[in-house]
Order: sequence, then C-alpha cells, then structure tokens
Amino acid sequence: MTIETTETMKLFLIGALALGASALTAPAGAESWVPVGPPGGDVRSLAADPRDPSRIYLGTADGVLYRSEDAGRRWRRLTPGFPLRGQSLDDIVVDPGGGLYVGYWTVETNDGGGVARSTDGGETFTMLKGIEGQAVRALAQAPSAPNVLVAGTLTGIFRSGDAGRTWKRISPEGHVDLKNVGSVAFDPGAADTIYAGTWHLPWKSRDGGRTWYPISKGLIDDSDIMTITIDRQRPPVVYATACSGIYKSVDAAARWTKIRGIPSSSRRTRAFAQSPTDAQLLLAGTTEGLWLSRDGGGTWQQATRKDVVLNAVLALPTGVILLGADGLGVLRSEDGARTFFASNEGFSERFVSRLAFDAEAGRILAGIWGDRRHGGVLVAPDARGPWTRLAEGLEGREVLSLATHAAGVLAGTDDGVFAWTRSSGAWTRLPTIVGRVEAHPRVNDIAVVSPQEWLLASSKGILRSADAGRTWQRTAVNVPGPASVVAVSPRDANLVLAATAIGFYRSVDRGVSWTSAGGMLDGADPHRLIFLPSDDHVAFTATSRGLFRTLDRGVNWARHPGGVPFTDITGLATDARGTTLYASDFGTGGVFRSSDGGETWRRISVDGLVTERVWSLAVDPRAPERVFAATPSGGLHLLHQPAAARAAGGSSE
Repeated sequence: MTIETTETMKLFLIGALALGASALTAPAGAESWVPVGPPGGDVRSLAADPRDPSRIYLGTADGVLYRSEDAGRRWRRLTPGFPLRGQSLDDIVVDPGGGLYVGYWTVETNDGGGVARSTDGGETFTMLKGIEGQAVRALAQAPSAPNVLVAGTLTGIFRSGDAGRTWKRISPEGHVDLKNVGSVAFDPGAADTIYAGTWHLPWKSRDGGRTWYPISKGLIDDSDIMTITIDRQRPPVVYATACSGIYKSVDAAARWTKIRGIPSSSRRTRAFAQSPTDAQLLLAGTTEGLWLSRDGGGTWQQATRKDVVLNAVLALPTGVILLGADGLGVLRSEDGARTFFASNEGFSERFVSRLAFDAEAGRILAGIWGDRRHGGVLVAPDARGPWTRLAEGLEGREVLSLATHAAGVLAGTDDGVFAWTRSSGAWTRLPTIVGRVEAHPRVNDIAVVSPQEWLLASSKGILRSADAGRTWQRTAVNVPGPASVVAVSPRDANLVLAATAIGFYRSVDRGVSWTSAGGMLDGADPHRLIFLPSDDHVAFTATSRGLFRTLDRGVNWARHPGGVPFTDITGLATDARGTTLYASDFGTGGVFRSSDGGETWRRISVDGLVTERVWSLAVDPRAPERVFAATPSGGLHLLHQPAAARAAGGSSE
C-alpha cells in the first residue's frame, strides 16, 4: 500500500492548473494579487461538517483557513476568513448546526491564542471572550450536548456551556501536572465525562471538570498524550496516542494496554481516526506516514511512504480518507487507504524563498523554504502551472538562492551549492573546498558572471569559481565576515557588487579582488542587490533598515528615502528595461513600485494577499507586466494589472 504517485514531483501536478487559472478571473477594474501556486504546503487540521460531510475545513500553521465543498478534491481560501496571521489552527470543530469553532495558538511566542467562532462557513469570525490569550492546543464539543465545549491550553482546561459565549477554567489554576494540555475528548453519551491528555500523562473528570484524577495505569511514564479517541459504538473503549506509541483501554481508561505492530521509529502518532462506518478500521497518522489496522488494532500495515509527516487524519462516511501532511498538503484516498493521491487544487501554502527564470527553457523556477523533505526547486512553464519538482537531490536542505545559466540551474542552500544540468537532469552537490577544507557554506546569493565564472555570497565570505564550480577560492581581497548578497552588472561583467552586514564592496575584475565602498550599513542585514538594467551606475540594496542606493557604480552608497520606509525590505525586483521597480516590506508589510527608475516609490495594492508581509519579488523578463510576490502564507501570487493602470505607469493611488 503506497501513495500511488511514486515520483514525488507528480504530487504537485494535481491542482496546479486551477491555481494559475484563477489569475484569469481577477477583478477587471483594479490591481489585485491572485494565487498561482505552487500547490501543497503544511496542513495542521481537517474537519468535516456533520450535516454535509463533503464540506471540509482545513487549517494551517499561519492562521489561514480553507474550505472544500467536494470532500477534499478542490479547496478555496476563505476571505477574509480567519483574521489573525501567525496562529496555528490546530483544532477545528463543526457543530451539528454548521457553526464552526477554531482553536488556535501564537506560533512565534508559543503562547497566546484562543477560540474563534464562525456562523457563515468560515468566511468571517468572532474572537470569543473569556479564553482570549490562552494557547489552545485542543478543542472538543460534547456529542450529547452541543453547547458544551472544552479547550485544552498550556495553562489548563476551560469549559463553555453556552456555545462559546462564556468560558470558565475547570482545572486547578497553577496545577503542577494538569497543564500543557494537547488533547481533549468527551464521552459520547455523557457531557460531564471529560478526558484530557497533557504533555506528561492523561487525566479524567466525571463531574464536568470540578474534580480530576490521573488515568495513567499501563502507560509509559512521561508520555506526551497527543490524541484521545472514544469508540463511538463502545464508549468504554478509548484510544490514546503518545510519543511512546498507541494505547487502548477497554474500561474507560482505568487501565491502558500498548498496541503492538507499529515500529518504534513510527510511534509518534500526531493524528488518529476511527472509520465512521467500520469501527474496526483505525488510522494512525505518524511522523513516518499512515499506519492502519482493519481489525481494531490487532495488526497494522503502512499505507503511505515513510517520509510523509502527518498532522491530521479524517475518515468520511463515504469511505474517503483525507490526510493533512507537512509539505505535501492534502493526500486523498477513495479506496479504503489502499492508494493516496495529492489533492491540493486551490490549496497553496508553500514559502517561496526565491524565483528565477530559465530563458533557455522558457519556465519559472521557485526555491522552497521551510520544507526539507518535499521542497527543493519547483518548476512551471508559466504562472498557470503545472508545477513539478525539478529533480531529486535537495532533500534535507533549505533553498536560499537561485540562479540560471546556459547549461542549467544553481541552487544555494544552507549546506552548500547544488547544480542541475539539462544533460544530467539531477541535482549534484558541488564541493566547496577552500584551503583543503570543505566549507559547507550557507549560500545566501549567487551571481553568474559567465558560463564558467560563478560567485557565491556565503557564510564563508565571497567564494569564486572560474571552472563552473569544480574548484572554489576565496577572493583575493576577501570580503570580511559572511556575505549576504552579490550581483554582476548586466552591462559590464567586470563590475560586481556585494554587501555584508558591515558594508558594501566592489570589484572591477569579475570578482577576483574587492575594495570597500563608501557608505555604512550600520548593522543592517542586506537581503537583495540589483543593478538598474538600463544604467549600471545605479544599483539598489534591500536591507533590514530600508533601501540603499548607489549612483556611481557602487563607489558610494546611501540610504534612499524615495518613499520606501526604513523597515525590513526583503524583496526587490526590476523589469528588463529598468524603468519599473518593485520593493516589499516583510516587517510591517507592503509592496512599493517605482516608475522612474527607483527615484520615487509609491505603495501599491495588496488586495488578494493573505498577508501584507512579502518576502520576495520577481518580474518575468519575458513579460514585464507579470510581477510575482511570495508571502509566508498563501504561496506565490501574480499581480493583476488592468491595462489602464499599466498605461498610467502602474500607480494604484
């Protein structure tokens, strides 16, 4: 039993065309951004509407909510949807009336959060009072009393008896053990019987939370209880999954027995489900794929590849099974978990770190950050897809930079530089031996001077190869400290500019030797450096403290106050003519455009983006009207520019 598509790249094909096709239906009268993929990304939670099991909700780790109306075949990002970014939507509950509850917690601080409620299918939300500020890691509704909910948080357990309007703490405040609650469940026939699993061991209450007692007999000590599932037909039968494996109780958790049959390496079970039509079919979503039992836990077999990390498992009454995975997004089975296919049409949550354009093959390349297993470099013939994986070989690495050359593609990672060539069709790690030692550099940026001459801005400074990556040397006058960015003039290959957190550097001999340039960065972190294609006297550097500019081929630099704020500017791109430039603010958010070669800048529309925080930008050299923005949520977006706006110089104001 395997995922049907044996080649990982095929997992990205399904749905890619539909993601890109949405650009064709963008509003005609105003600028806006439309999602174009790549499909997939991290899924944190899945839940079905009990009134209509074909309506499925999907939550992400950055506060984005999706909905499917056809049992997970296609997805739509809800707008405005869940209102807070940076929140992990770990639990979704749909009540019998169709009301939606979402438990969430703040990712950056690992604290804070709450419960939100929607009465319109997730289009809009009300943030519920009484539990705001609590990091909600688990949420459950009493099957016998739908107005009763319990929420597990880092500080304890909360209960609502009025459909979330008010909340009350029902675990002793400051209790040494009854905290860090990661799972909760109700007895199907008794709303006062509550189970709670903590990062240490499980607990139970028979009186609605007034009193609690531990239920750990038979469990390995210090087991992190990740899920608790009550058998719908036989409530005394309870399943608990933990970091130490899967456990079963036949006496309402008075005693537990460890279930055998799953290898110890796969014991971390983050998600668990019992088929609603076959009580003997159990599904365990682990950090090593899906394991299933067709005999109530007596025997187990693996149903997916081991490199799939699962966070959610949903079994529908129709027999459809949906899996929410890290990186791969949604996997779907229609044959009882015998085969799975990617089902990500409309779902895109990949973080694109860098875009590049392969002029030789006429296609777009996207480097993926935050997915070491299924990321790498994705490729599409145009914005409408389909997106596929360029090749295997980047597993375990984060892609930080991309560059194309006549023979192929270079990918800078957190562990060196890799080359893909058209002849080999595979990624190969290029040895970066400097001074007889393998440098293993973090490659932040790449500049192709010629087919044979390449420069790396890396954690080991500027590295140079004159033989297409076979050997590398530190530059003659080494740029001190880690180098962040490097760029070669499009008009004169002898002129190369670079920047570190200390300052700017300049080379007039193709990167062989360097001199310090005028102008200090004062500790600002450089993110991107580009020349103006029409005039290489002018170059810009995007930094964590705004935009810097040179007007004399890099001899002197100064912060440019032309309308871009002095904040964390990470994205910077220009069209092939150098007349229209774009910059993005990853700190406070916003996208800016200059129509006069970077002299002045104006903020443009961010309508259609999930978040205003844009990490990277790119302009298709084949079509200057095609502007791409990569955000930490929602994947890659294409700017829809009405003809009137383009004719007027692109101003949205």
